[in-house]
Amino acid sequence: MAEGPKTSRKSIILPWLAVLGLGPAVFGLLYGASALLGERMWRWFYRWEDWNGTWLVFSTLVLALTILLAAVLAHGFERKRVERRALILGAWVLYLPAFFSSLFAATGLSYLMWEALVAGGLVSRVTMLLAERGLLPTGLANWIILGRVGRGAVDRVDGGAWHVLALIIVAMGVAITIFGFIQVFRAHREKRLQTEGLYGTVRHPQHLGIAIWTFGLAFAASTTAAYLTWFTVLFFYILLALWEEKRLSQKFGSTYDNYRRRTPFMIPFVTKGLPLPESRWPRLAAFAGYYLAGLAILCLIMIVIGVDANVYA
Repeated sequence: MAEGPKTSRKSIILPWLAVLGLGPAVFGLLYGASALLGERMWRWFYRWEDWNGTWLVFSTLVLALTILLAAVLAHGFERKRVERRALILGAWVLYLPAFFSSLFAATGLSYLMWEALVAGGLVSRVTMLLAERGLLPTGLANWIILGRVGRGAVDRVDGGAWHVLALIIVAMGVAITIFGFIQVFRAHREKRLQTEGLYGTVRHPQHLGIAIWTFGLAFAASTTAAYLTWFTVLFFYILLALWEEKRLSQKFGSTYDNYRRRTPFMIPFVTKGLPLPESRWPRLAAFAGYYLAGLAILCLIMIVIGVDANVYA
């Protein structure tokens, strides 16, 4: 069996050093932007608070579920392009409300985080609406919407160092995403397989970068709903990565298969993955099971860490 292209240690180390160099620059831009936009976001918050966005929440939810259904059907009937686009759109439709609302915490305005919309985005809002209609126990709803880790640190008027640490995480994730995109874009133009640089460490550095910077925003808010939203987006990108790997295996054959065997999926040094059936519908069932199990584990971690869900007076 032919071996895939080898990667040198230098070709792997230098790009990661470049990421470490870009990270502080991204952090400086983010920190400066947060200082400039903080006051404007504070004013926007109170304008939003006076507006009933229920219709937007439900329309967004319907759109997200429609896209997800399209992805499931496309997977079952092997509609490759539809499946890929649905996975990408589904992730961002679900995440965008949380993205914009988490910016409050990332700019140091975490003392505004009592509002249910903030940080959990769609998850928080839908949970609140279900609780208002008696479809969800109030205690569980409060735990999801208002539950927060490190409330004493997060709720300081000046934000403390919490949002600074969050911006550092976001900056490093953005730096990884940028360099990963540059490397794979060059490989795509040259019609070759990218196996060096960041891709010599993990097979999906772009997805790793997205997972890190979205976690940074979830960390800034540190609400239960924010972490649940982050995990959902991460799960979508894992599905997208598996889809991409199947296509790359078909295109590059044993070259990619050998590269996949020796290179970790998304976490450096972790080469083992969860088993997946080969058949389409059992595979979909396995994905659903893994997602629900992941949510359960995440909630258990939140419980063990300790989540304060006291409602503000």
